[in-house]
Amino acid sequence: MATGWLGWPPDLAWSTPMPELFLAMDAKIEWAQMTNPFGGGKAKAKADKPSASTVADKLRQALTGRQAT
Repeated sequence: MATGWLGWPPDLAWSTPMPELFLAMDAKIEWAQMTNPFGGGKAKAKADKPSASTVADKLRQALTGRQAT
């Protein structure tokens, strides 16, 4: 995820703590939503698709093997 989707070099990806990696993923999702030229705004995005935090939480659960509390 860090080297591909975030575009970080491998040495930075390996040395970054997981909480910082999750924050970067959340920020990347939010930035992509805000700069999407084909989007209809946040209100429409929330109605059609899950929020960025929901997607990030599910990804976090899959990567860490922990359920949300």
